[in-house]
Amino acid sequence: MTAAFAAVSALIGAATGVAAIAVHRSGPGWLALAVAASLGVGWALRSTGTPRLGAAYCLGWLVVLGFALAGRPEGDYVLASDLAGYVMMATGFALVVLGITSLGRGGLRPGA
Repeated sequence: MTAAFAAVSALIGAATGVAAIAVHRSGPGWLALAVAASLGVGWALRSTGTPRLGAAYCLGWLVVLGFALAGRPEGDYVLASDLAGYVMMATGFALVVLGITSLGRGGLRPGA
């Protein structure tokens, strides 16, 4: 895996994170789509021949989530303390687990 592929994967993760956080309050259908897209892309990248791309994707998504949870200068937050906000935080936790497990798959060989 080259650093360029990892950087592109992290940028895709950041873009997916921005999109997911932007639509998470638009309704339950959009929230479900945001969660499914976030986890689906991470899982698909984890299942490739270079699973560390999944970890880079998760890192990009989590950086965006970190900025969203940090708060704004006005004192309010991007993610509210409601069901949709908690679902987005749970998605972030699932991506942490997915990213960590992706790191351990890099050296596995079939039949070993």
